Amino acid sequence: MTRSASQTTEMLGLIDAAVTRTRAAGRTDLADKLIGARRRLTSGSWHVLVVGEFKKGKSALVNGILGVEVCGTDAVEFTAVPTFVRSGPPAAAAVPDGDPRARNRIDIRAAAEYGLRGTAEDGSRLRAVEVSLSRAVLSDGLVLIDTPGLGGGFAAASAASTMRALAMADGLIVVTDASQELTATEVDFLRHAQQTCPSVLVALTKTDFYPHWRRILDLDRNHLRSAGIDAEVVAVSSTLRELALDTGDPALNAESGFPVLLDRLRTRLSGQHRRRSLAAAADATRSALASLAESLAIEHTALTRPQERTSTVRRVEAAGTRAQGFAAASARWMNTINDRVGDIRGKHRSDLVDCCRRLEAEAGRRIKEGDPTTEWAEIVPWLYRRANEELTDAHTRLIRSIDELARDIAAVFDDPADIVGFPAVPRRTWSVGQDIRLDALSSRKGGKLEVGMHAARGWSLSSSVVTTLLITTLHPGLLIALPVTAVLGSVFAIRAVRTYRVAKVDTARNEAVRAVATYLGQARADALDGGQEVIRLGHARVRDYYLDRTAELTAAAQHDRAVATSAATADDAEIAARAGAARSELDRVRFLLTATERLTGTST
Repeated sequence: MTRSASQTTEMLGLIDAAVTRTRAAGRTDLADKLIGARRRLTSGSWHVLVVGEFKKGKSALVNGILGVEVCGTDAVEFTAVPTFVRSGPPAAAAVPDGDPRARNRIDIRAAAEYGLRGTAEDGSRLRAVEVSLSRAVLSDGLVLIDTPGLGGGFAAASAASTMRALAMADGLIVVTDASQELTATEVDFLRHAQQTCPSVLVALTKTDFYPHWRRILDLDRNHLRSAGIDAEVVAVSSTLRELALDTGDPALNAESGFPVLLDRLRTRLSGQHRRRSLAAAADATRSALASLAESLAIEHTALTRPQERTSTVRRVEAAGTRAQGFAAASARWMNTINDRVGDIRGKHRSDLVDCCRRLEAEAGRRIKEGDPTTEWAEIVPWLYRRANEELTDAHTRLIRSIDELARDIAAVFDDPADIVGFPAVPRRTWSVGQDIRLDALSSRKGGKLEVGMHAARGWSLSSSVVTTLLITTLHPGLLIALPVTAVLGSVFAIRAVRTYRVAKVDTARNEAVRAVATYLGQARADALDGGQEVIRLGHARVRDYYLDRTAELTAAAQHDRAVATSAATADDAEIAARAGAARSELDRVRFLLTATERLTGTST
């Protein structure tokens, strides 16, 4: 058993013991809280994104992990929308683009086709496809997300939406193949991705097709080492995996590399999720036990120290007043959340506007100083990269502002700063990124034939002038001007070509500026849509957590008031019995509290 699994087992034992103690004390609210923490520890979902360039074998890799074809694979077509695969009874649904909360049930056998097509039967756009399967690899809450190809790494049109999802994912599998070593764009994307999601694994696919895959594997490892990227590379063959599953051949399955990949998926990529889940369960257990220990201490003091009974009751009443203040409709913490969420929305919107204005100004300068008819192919990936950098930074700032809100509310309740976890990756952080791209320019550099035609027009203009003068005047002296016609023709031709080229570049510049503005407007709207969903989920998470916390404080205050009040009317025999029981129970609770703190390396 691994250390993480051992800690989880020990934590489950502590939770069960804490549930017993809270129920014995009549604190069903704390018992329910602990049961919820136990459920999240054992079955909470964790998300792993599978990303990579086009046609690297992402969908086949996901199918190989699952042991069944769920994601579409095609020699020509690309994955159009993300496919979310989670544990559950076999079912599938298509998520419309217009209403991401809606789901249209589809035949699970058609899920792969929908993922490739990206549209519903009526032609309407899809945002995602969701599939649930009964698979052992998914039983611990793993959600695999097969994503559309990037096509250019961090300079891809859809990289910003991928980075937004990564910010709330638990792990990442970057897929490359053995046809060549990792490209500079792939390494660059890995560098940015690991800064956002530290748990990264690289899958080297198609080892059955390329005999030199071992050399590519060594080269890829060297590239990652040189770039300072801590990511293991695992070589796999989806073709061998499929054949091994069909024939039941364990040797072939081992050769496919998937057993190693599955092991790394469970150990390396699940590590961050397990640490978070364990910390959340420990926080819930520690909070419940601390509340129970305080109640037992109040009861013991009220019973055994009559001289302190008045101050004890006063302290309990103050706690009750505080809890009532938290529960009031006009509670300061609730107003703070609402006000700050409004500020966060406004600041995020302004942040995106400022980002896109800066990008539009940068792109405008580059377009005005250059020639889009010849440089557009370099401008497009440059702008994609700059937009992805700016939008990713804006999303990071958004998440940081929500974290700051959670910490500030925690301070109001005297809770640990990081007590509120962040929600998992929402579907609406995803966009159909390949639709948000720069349009190709219709204005292109003139061809030789087109340039020649403008030169001919200039030449013919000069010839026409001399010929017209000769015919209309019939002056023989003009015959000496005929040799000059060639010179004049060349001058007029050069000027005509120059004028044509300047006009062509000006037209292309204007078109390029308009294309940049349109693209940035769409990218901003897409980022804003994803950001608003993150804000909504973060708002709900903080609000709901502290509504539950308020209810817990209210229940504790009522329980403590009843205990302290009853102590004043108890006779000597009852006092002795209750004091002894409270002392024994307090010792048990403190023992569990110490064990919880020791398990997670914390102390009160």
